[in-house]
Amino acid sequence: MSAAIALSVSPRSPDETLDAVLAPTHDAWVEEARQLLAPACAPGAPAWERWPVVRWLNERFLRRFQAERALVHELRPLMTVREEDMIDVGQDRVAWLQLGLDRIARRRGSTAEFAAVAEEFLRALEMWCAETEVAAHRVQCRSLTREARRVVAEVEAASGVPLRI
Repeated sequence: MSAAIALSVSPRSPDETLDAVLAPTHDAWVEEARQLLAPACAPGAPAWERWPVVRWLNERFLRRFQAERALVHELRPLMTVREEDMIDVGQDRVAWLQLGLDRIARRRGSTAEFAAVAEEFLRALEMWCAETEVAAHRVQCRSLTREARRVVAEVEAASGVPLRI
């Protein structure tokens, strides 16, 4: 799927860590979610405002989330037990809230409930991204395995944000 993406892009500095590469794309991901959810969360928003959210959750978000989860899997050998536990709990919470948001978005007359779950979803996504960055802080880009570089390329393709590793 990502075979066309080059795996040997030069890092900005030889000692750059993976968290520095991931942080801007995580910020953009959370902001994309925030901007997409805002119109559907407005008081009195019609049900049709939630349909773009349903599409995004089941297409763009899911593709990106799966790529990020694959990256977390590649980083596991480098994580502490505490980091693994925190990331697992956060990952499960994001997945659960994504499903809940999708379910609520498909119902009529649920704007207040949708807005509450959307806010929880955004907080959970932000926290999970931050926990992933903490775990990636000790990982120098130049030391990534070929498989880890392939997975980073998948994250790059899913995000649409160029990652320099």
